[in-house]
Amino acid sequence: MNPDWTAVLIPLAVGGIFASIGIGMLIFGQTQRAKAKATETWPTLSGAIVSSHIDQQRRTQRSQGRTYTRTTHMPVVEYTYELGGKTFRGSKIFPGANMSFDLGTAQGIINRYQAGQPTTVHYNPADPTQAVLETKAKGGNLLFILGAVFAVIGLVACLAAGASALLV
Repeated sequence: MNPDWTAVLIPLAVGGIFASIGIGMLIFGQTQRAKAKATETWPTLSGAIVSSHIDQQRRTQRSQGRTYTRTTHMPVVEYTYELGGKTFRGSKIFPGANMSFDLGTAQGIINRYQAGQPTTVHYNPADPTQAVLETKAKGGNLLFILGAVFAVIGLVACLAAGASALLV
């Protein structure tokens, strides 16, 4: 009997792609979580909110002959803080990559940081130009969970392809 290797190679390739994407997401999610964990130990000082607003971004995509427009909302907060007689300016709200949200979530974040209000700033003692307002990374846990799901699906597909190769 002549084995049909395409029945083995296609699931193996698809499983490999899923596993690779999953592992990449796990690594990126873990990196985000590690950055957030590090900021929890950073010292704090008082700062002031200079400005806050929401940046809207519209993305248009075509799929199956249809056009879809998606709007995302990124909270933007600028603040100042003083350390050792030197004034610093920051714009990071959370550790890790900047994130976009739905309008309600973005508005909730902006409502916490209104221009002119005092705020607590967490700064990196090794590099005071690095600072955040909150120490919890947004999206890190979701990336970690999705990465695990993708990795498991990919590994199962690879194992199934390997088992079918042995049976052929």
